[in-house]
Amino acid sequence: MEKESSTSWQACGAAHVAVYGTLRAGGVNDIARLQPGIVCRGRTQLTGSLFDLGWYPGLSLNGTQTVLAEVYPMSDALEQAMDRIEGLWPQDMGEYRKRVLTLPVMCCDGSQQPLAVLVYEAMPATVQHAPCIAASDWLQWFEGKGVQHPDTAFSLNSAQNKK
Repeated sequence: MEKESSTSWQACGAAHVAVYGTLRAGGVNDIARLQPGIVCRGRTQLTGSLFDLGWYPGLSLNGTQTVLAEVYPMSDALEQAMDRIEGLWPQDMGEYRKRVLTLPVMCCDGSQQPLAVLVYEAMPATVQHAPCIAASDWLQWFEGKGVQHPDTAFSLNSAQNKK
């Protein structure tokens, strides 16, 4: 049974991931909890519309807003763990889809280079009734709301994040 689940999972093929919400450093699902010792490669700007889904954001790549994202190197194991958090695996909850974009990344060493990055985009039905956020930094915006996520333990999927 375990083997059947792992064979149904598919890697996107990108070597990097761009995270804009709870997976960012300091977020409730900080990517370092998934892969201890992971080092941020740099930052990029995503273009779209950012939505408030409660304890986490949703990004539609339709729109003109710039959204700050951190870029990290990605392995298949890390991608599979993120797919679980985003509700894509082992069962697709219909909230997000994976998109691979080539974006300019401002690397931590000061250089800039184009990298193919995985971005988790919210499905239209997910953000249809959600308020749009007029901020480019979701983590800063969320902290400014003055609320704390009710769970300090790591959340394994988006259904848990909705608490």
